[in-house]
Amino acid sequence: ALLLCRACLGKFYYVTDRDPGAKQKVESGEFDSTVGDRAASAKTYREVVLYDPDQVYPEYVVLYDRLDGGKTVKANDAPFHLELPVYWVNVHRNPIADPFSVHYTVRKKIKDLIQRLASGTCSGSKPVVLDVLRVEDSELWNRYVGFKAGLHQRLRSMGETRCLPPNELDGRPESGHALTSKLLEDEVDAEEAAGIENMDVALNELLLWHGTDAESATAIAESGFQSAKAGTVKHMFQRISQGHRRRFGEGAYFAEDLAKNIGYAPESSTGVRYVLLCRTVCGHIWYTEKSSDSDADQDAKRSLKHSVLANPDGKGPREYVLFEDTQIYPEYIVQLSVNGDFTATEEEDAPTNQIIVQ
Repeated sequence: ALLLCRACLGKFYYVTDRDPGAKQKVESGEFDSTVGDRAASAKTYREVVLYDPDQVYPEYVVLYDRLDGGKTVKANDAPFHLELPVYWVNVHRNPIADPFSVHYTVRKKIKDLIQRLASGTCSGSKPVVLDVLRVEDSELWNRYVGFKAGLHQRLRSMGETRCLPPNELDGRPESGHALTSKLLEDEVDAEEAAGIENMDVALNELLLWHGTDAESATAIAESGFQSAKAGTVKHMFQRISQGHRRRFGEGAYFAEDLAKNIGYAPESSTGVRYVLLCRTVCGHIWYTEKSSDSDADQDAKRSLKHSVLANPDGKGPREYVLFEDTQIYPEYIVQLSVNGDFTATEEEDAPTNQIIVQ
């Protein structure tokens, strides 16, 4: 990585040879910086030295690879991403050595983007996004990234470069793309939220909706979609696998169509519903067009698949069923009104606020 910086040199001390006393000349107030012109004297490089961090603005991060010694770029390599999403407030922190768990109210521009995503994936109703919190949690993120890294490794060991995407599962590749992905392709502000460039397409990483209640949304944001096998913690994998949600086997259920999830988000006494917008790694997908198949998860696992895509009778609405909590990162907690009875307040349009979560 390189930083491409703006730098204010002011009056610089020019020198063509080594001068250990250059810093003292600046500290005395005689100069503001040093220019060591070794290009002139030794035909190497000219260096600029600044001693006050306020003279430097790190404007660009440049990620690169050196193609020396005949090295070439491998077209099928996994995409290079920063350790944390570049739009996170905590992007500068080490998520392993410096853990954090913080929820941030997003800026109005990102809230508006999620509003368009909600409207574009919710046929038959008019959802109004009231508030959006972005979940920045190092522990949940590390588990999620660990699953992605392991899946990439398994693909390489099998000589594979990608998982078959949703639109190629039914034999009609011209249609059947994930609706959220299609909408994000046309969003100019998507890179500040969770755009296509930030998603690992080879692993079928998708943004999907999960309807829930306020209590469960908070619990998931704090500890993720933990399963019953996690010990004494009873969490969403147990709850969401009961009753009608066993329609396509055990797992966490998601949809690209917000309308499908609204039924799972009970309305509060104030008319607010809670929906999670999650990053999900679907990996190799087991596809079914049965109207109901409670053994779909078992069939998928026997076939070494990582998720189920259920498209009842080939007509939808489609549902995704994921088996492991580490396949999911609950990135946004979205509060909305389905009937459009609420209007945004000035506070919701204010600059980013911070809410600390234990």
